Amino acid sequence: MALQNTMTANEAFKTCEFERKGLDSGEFASPTFLNRVKAMLKLDFYRLFNTPAFYIMLLIAAMIPALVMTVGGAEPPSATSPHAAGAVGAAPSVEITNAWQLVESTGGSAVAENPLDFAGFANINMIFIFAGLLMAIFVSHDYSSGFVKSIFTSHPKKVDYVISKSAVGVFGGAGMIATYVFGTVIAGLLTGKAFDVDVGGLVMCLVSKALLMGVFCSLFLSVAVFFRDKLWLTIVFTFLFGMMLYPAASVATLSSTVVTVLMSLATGIIGTAAIGSVSALILRKRDLA
Repeated sequence: MALQNTMTANEAFKTCEFERKGLDSGEFASPTFLNRVKAMLKLDFYRLFNTPAFYIMLLIAAMIPALVMTVGGAEPPSATSPHAAGAVGAAPSVEITNAWQLVESTGGSAVAENPLDFAGFANINMIFIFAGLLMAIFVSHDYSSGFVKSIFTSHPKKVDYVISKSAVGVFGGAGMIATYVFGTVIAGLLTGKAFDVDVGGLVMCLVSKALLMGVFCSLFLSVAVFFRDKLWLTIVFTFLFGMMLYPAASVATLSSTVVTVLMSLATGIIGTAAIGSVSALILRKRDLA
């Protein structure tokens, strides 16, 4: 529950004052769709940039590559180990020889046989789960503070809330991808890893992952609006669904092409619209209290 109190008293006061002015000015009551969404985005992005949790997650995303390169590829107990307990042979592990392996998120087949292989799962795809955690904090704060009632009293269109929160999630996720790449470069230089890569494939890979972020954020938003102020439940199910869909983000590799980008774009648009409609339905059907 401590995650809900991520703003200092001064930051919380400034945010509430900004929110109050936005509601009092009538921006949310604007009859046009674009003006309504613009007002909601203005509010949510203001809150994002005044939420310490956002910057903490950016920092964690930058630190993950260094952690993976340091402890990744741990060998599991073998039959000759005194702790083997009947183990037969050694399961494969991912050897990090090129820094960009962490961006490609390879090693999924090895991790099933070797749970100790940190590099097999702690890669760039973890960013999708962190984006879900950011969504959980945002929505939970709306409900725990009671501000969601003010929003929907002056701004009853639930779809605008869904669009704004999804946009914040995608932006936050894309920012984490950027800091993850920065951390990968720094960690790779410090550990002497190779950086041989097809630049075009690398760019297509990163763009594809950013486009897929919409599907994940929409799903995590549905979870968040369902559990509302129960942050701990939202976090549990965010991790659960995030791990279940973990392999889906691995379709974008260093061999990605324009076709991969287009497929990710189509998946992102269709998935975001479909799952976003579920979030809007939940908001319409459930009481705000």
